[in-house]
Amino acid sequence: MSRLSRPITEIRDRYDVVVVGSGYGASIAASRLARAGRQVCVLERGKEFRPGEYPDTGPEAVAETQVDLPGHHIGSATGLLDFHVNPDLNVLVGCGLGGTSLINANVSLKAEPRVFDDPRWPQEIRDDLTAGIEAGYERALEMLKATPYPQTFPVLKKLEAQRISAEYMGKPFYRPPINVCFEDGVNHVGVEQQACKLCGDCVSGCNYSAKNTLIMNYLPDAVNHGAEIFTKTAVGRVEQVDGEWLVYFDLHNTGREHFKAPPMFVRAEIVVIGAGALGSTEVLLRSKKAGLAVSDRLGTGFSGNGDVLGFGYNNDVEINGIGLGSIPPEKADPVGPCITGIIDVREQPDLEDGYVIEEGSIPGALRHFLPAAFGIFSGLVGKDTDPGDWWTEKKRALESLVGGAGKGAVDNTQTYLVMAHDGSAGRLELDANDKVRVAWPGIGAQPVFRTVNDALKKATEALGGTYIPNPTWTPVLGQDLVTVHPLGGCIMAADAGGGATNHKGQVFSGSRGEGVYEGLYVMDGSVIPRSVGVNPLLTISAVAERNVALLAKERGWEIDYSLPPVPVVPDVPLPVGVQFTESMKGYFSPADAGEYQAGFDRGQADGSTFEFVLTVVADDVDRLLDTPEHEAAMVGTVKAPKLSPSPLTVTEGRFNLFVDTGTDPAAKKMLYNMVMSTKEGRRYRFSGFKMVRDDPGFDLWSDTTTLYITVYDGAAEDSAVLGTGILKIVPDDFARQMTTMHANGNRGVVEGFGAIAKFGKAFAGDLLEVYGGADKLFRNSS
Repeated sequence: MSRLSRPITEIRDRYDVVVVGSGYGASIAASRLARAGRQVCVLERGKEFRPGEYPDTGPEAVAETQVDLPGHHIGSATGLLDFHVNPDLNVLVGCGLGGTSLINANVSLKAEPRVFDDPRWPQEIRDDLTAGIEAGYERALEMLKATPYPQTFPVLKKLEAQRISAEYMGKPFYRPPINVCFEDGVNHVGVEQQACKLCGDCVSGCNYSAKNTLIMNYLPDAVNHGAEIFTKTAVGRVEQVDGEWLVYFDLHNTGREHFKAPPMFVRAEIVVIGAGALGSTEVLLRSKKAGLAVSDRLGTGFSGNGDVLGFGYNNDVEINGIGLGSIPPEKADPVGPCITGIIDVREQPDLEDGYVIEEGSIPGALRHFLPAAFGIFSGLVGKDTDPGDWWTEKKRALESLVGGAGKGAVDNTQTYLVMAHDGSAGRLELDANDKVRVAWPGIGAQPVFRTVNDALKKATEALGGTYIPNPTWTPVLGQDLVTVHPLGGCIMAADAGGGATNHKGQVFSGSRGEGVYEGLYVMDGSVIPRSVGVNPLLTISAVAERNVALLAKERGWEIDYSLPPVPVVPDVPLPVGVQFTESMKGYFSPADAGEYQAGFDRGQADGSTFEFVLTVVADDVDRLLDTPEHEAAMVGTVKAPKLSPSPLTVTEGRFNLFVDTGTDPAAKKMLYNMVMSTKEGRRYRFSGFKMVRDDPGFDLWSDTTTLYITVYDGAAEDSAVLGTGILKIVPDDFARQMTTMHANGNRGVVEGFGAIAKFGKAFAGDLLEVYGGADKLFRNSS
């Protein structure tokens, strides 16, 4: 499939709508508002994965893991598996284009109707269950294409074991609808998909185009209708200025942080925050800290959706519940999609007593770690449900240690995923580093979790195994829990005294009353005011479908929901490029065109500083070097107090490497052209050049680190000259710049180093051409 995201250098300075995040709510907003004819920009903090790029080995899984600890972050900020470690409740979310849909277990089930009877839902929601929520469910199902595991597909041992457990417990069992494709073909939005290979690796990312993640439906649909998606853009906060919204973001993997560069911003009439329960709450909490008036209830009503993780280890029946990882599917027995069966214990007299038990599969990328890990945990916290076969169980455990996860005890291990109700009394707060943390003392001691663990022990008893609860759910470790379904934090309510958003997802504009920001919405799991007791993705989607329809209707925009056939966009392999980040500092001041030294001197005397941090991106190193323009793109920020007291954002940047001057055949120029936008809405054009010429003395350093600049009063080509000046690279910043150079679009380390080497060789060659040989590069004035 073709890439959905664009290079960040193509971002504009303004859109009708900016969507923050790319999970279910965000993707629905992007798709529907693009269908309504709006110019939509999507900002996603993670990177874009295509099938075939997800981790399927242990080292790859480690490389794609990030851990957010109090006061410390481990791993890449764009790692797919994003763990948030907290004192009471730990959270795992997905980081990438498509959000947690990339690593979830695919289940699309409606919430029990009684969930919506809860008065924590605004009355407008409870009065709109048929026309709003139910219609939202149907629209979401039309896009997600959920279907149960087919009866015609191979028998799955873990599914059969789940059925045995259900019968033993006397509880209802069925195959739930899952967002998985079971036939080859082009789907309803023009994406070519394959039938599920039954590899069991759903929760580490599907490498076979079979999982109906958001990059298979809503997101390509948004792109089909003109939305522009940018990845590795981490939104920090939002701000309202003159009736419009500024969305501030940092660029990942550019090295801008080495220069302490300020964030960039993009302007919009409407902002839809859909960064998930943790992300959206974090963005709004930061915005509140920066001065945005919001409800004091922001951060409250957090829920882990009653999630419980457990294992039936070393059962007397084979489970085959470990994903294949790098093992070709045709060379192994079918594992199946992660979840294919459910023991549904909802519909209890008291809603809060209901729960569901789903079987799962563990990603194959982890299979080498599992024999030892399960052996240790079974000894520490495991409860053997049939102690009469001790020797047989030990033999199976030894088989796993010797033969791997596909043998013995681990091969006979069932994974349980439970959703229940937890009271939704958690709180999200910012720590000293402006990172969101979960505060919920005593959550693990709630009776519901004891009830669920007793049920899982019984499910394991049916299979003759050892029940292992979540290893952190022990008195020694404070009965900490793990959730993969965080909800709340920006909960909807009747007014600001009850929640952070109204029934439409609009953010309350103060601590009291019903006043809202007309153009600021939240659409994701953070607005859900309580646990839903089942996989929440479909309920999140239904609420988002309802609310984006209301957003459009109130503005007279019509959403076209039709799904005519869409041609497949051919997959074009990405070329290998290079990028680096550069910082330059100096002075500028009003002066006539070409009077650079005069502008610099006057600016220095007046304290009129000018500095930038620019990331230069060449998406195709061959095109950069082989075309006479030698052109790359630029994006970044400028600090120029005479233009604005706040940093300016750079768009439409163009960089030309060693082009002819047109007048001096012995010289070359490096050209910088860009548009700078201020927070206040002013736009300026910037033009600069470095003159590389072999003059007497050692002038190589000076030539390649001195930029002569002109600033124009407006973005148009014919704008009047506002001022001139000179910028320079200081040695410390040059050293930092060297650390930021890396390849992009490469498909391996060797290819990446090759691109950098090619660029470096060409750069050095151009210098040799100008300065007449290596011996003259280092001549001095003597």
